[in-house]
Amino acid sequence: MIGPINNADRALILSFLLFLTALYLHLLFPMAIWAEGVLAIGEAALVGGAADWFAVTALFRKPLGFPYHTAILPRRRDGFIHAVTVMVQKEFFSRRKIFNHIEKMHLVPLLQTYLHRSETKEQTTNTVMHFLRGSLLRRNNGKMISYLSIRMKEIVLQEDAAGLIDRLVDVFHTNAWDRKAFVKLAGFLKKEAAAEETWHSIHDSLGRIEYEKIGGGFLSRLLEMTNTVNLNEGTDLIQRHICAALDELGTDGSPLQEQVLSLCRSYLLNLRRDDEILSLTRELQERIAGELPIEETLVRLFDEMRKHFERDRERHVNSIEEHMPELYTHLRRIIHVEYDHMRSLVEERPELQKIIAKILYDLLARSALHAQTLVGIIVGNVLSRLTDDELNRLIYDKVEEDFLWIRVNGSLIGGCIGGIIFICTRVIM
Repeated sequence: MIGPINNADRALILSFLLFLTALYLHLLFPMAIWAEGVLAIGEAALVGGAADWFAVTALFRKPLGFPYHTAILPRRRDGFIHAVTVMVQKEFFSRRKIFNHIEKMHLVPLLQTYLHRSETKEQTTNTVMHFLRGSLLRRNNGKMISYLSIRMKEIVLQEDAAGLIDRLVDVFHTNAWDRKAFVKLAGFLKKEAAAEETWHSIHDSLGRIEYEKIGGGFLSRLLEMTNTVNLNEGTDLIQRHICAALDELGTDGSPLQEQVLSLCRSYLLNLRRDDEILSLTRELQERIAGELPIEETLVRLFDEMRKHFERDRERHVNSIEEHMPELYTHLRRIIHVEYDHMRSLVEERPELQKIIAKILYDLLARSALHAQTLVGIIVGNVLSRLTDDELNRLIYDKVEEDFLWIRVNGSLIGGCIGGIIFICTRVIM
């Protein structure tokens, strides 16, 4: 191959210089045996190096333009490509090697290790969320809407009235909705209690009470003159106590708030024993399931959601995460829980592991056998697209050092053989 001077080229040049030097010495000393021996060694080294250079070069191109049986690889590239393709298919991807390799693989432990990775969990979650978004983007969701409508009605009807009350109380308590409601209610009532109209209402009420108790005679005027009964101070005091009580009611964890919450919960739980309340609750359930336009509402809901999702998709925005962050977080939490449950089943049930291993082995074997033909096609196409120079370079680069040593060895071995022949000739003569 054409390139910078390498060790093989240096060895060939050295052999040529040795031959010229030996020839000069032989001409200078025609009767000297040592000069004749050096010439024989130089001749053999030069012939060996040149022959190996010609042989190596003839594999890839025409050395010195010699046309006969040279440039072997370019002339027989089709046969070479076919041989390489068959070798890859039959040797590297043979059925025996494929099945032997697959049998040595412990697929279930590999699967368990893969499932334990946090990246796998996140990828699975994102895939499921993508599927959910895709299902909401479909125009024809009739089956899903019908199923959801039937399920919602069944859930409403199958719920026990007493259990429904218990669940409402539990939901309000678990999510602290009752506490938040009292905080907002206390804030609203305090604002109303601190208003001037409230002060006047309290003052008028105290005035009426005073009149009802002691009348409007001498005693009333005497108490007013001596400031024994001061309605303004009483009104201020009552208003301040009301505001202070509402402040305590709106403070999370305060004794008054806890007492009020406990009383409300107890009262709501006692409603379970009221037959009239239970009957009304059951009637309400039946009317909700029968009269509410659940299916029509779901149709409009899905249609509006699809329009929003399509607009968000154009903006490359995650619709569920942006518009329904709590639902998005809850769905991801559910998927994470189910993922962990699935992973625990794979780890704890040997019968499930056997089924999974059988399926994986079958898939791998089928895929590998299909890849056997596919790899041959790919190798053939890739090699066919290479030019002669590219194909020569691809092969030569892999064995360049070996070719160089072949050429160097040609000069060395040629020189040694030339010396041996010269010695044997002189001994025989």
